[in-house]
Amino acid sequence: MLPYIKMNKKIDILIIIMNIFFFSYYSIQLLVFTDEFALANLGFFNHAIAGLSEILGIIFLTFVIGLIIILFRNIDKQLPIFLSIFVFQIACSVNFWRYVITESPGETNIEIITTNAYFFTIIALFTGILIFKSYNKL
Repeated sequence: MLPYIKMNKKIDILIIIMNIFFFSYYSIQLLVFTDEFALANLGFFNHAIAGLSEILGIIFLTFVIGLIIILFRNIDKQLPIFLSIFVFQIACSVNFWRYVITESPGETNIEIITTNAYFFTIIALFTGILIFKSYNKL
């Protein structure tokens, strides 16, 4: 039998809502303000960057939709989506920290990369807490 997560604490709901706001912010930035987001965070803009930004925004939007459905349906048997989100957040934060540690922000500035690194690290920690806390109850 596969493990599942039980939603019985308000903290679990709070962490899910935090993830919804986190991914909503980046999704809106990537989909609505593609040009400005690319210029501010990457330092340059072209059609390839715009396309990739929009695809990433769509992925974030699907995370938001999935998390909203989980809030209304229940968290039972949703471990795979939470693990996928957690791995994605960890990979992004490691990538941002790589730029910070090597001090090679490319076309943008190190402050923006550092801010994004902090955001992704913090939300990944909260998602990890949700998974660890819920998985230990089984």
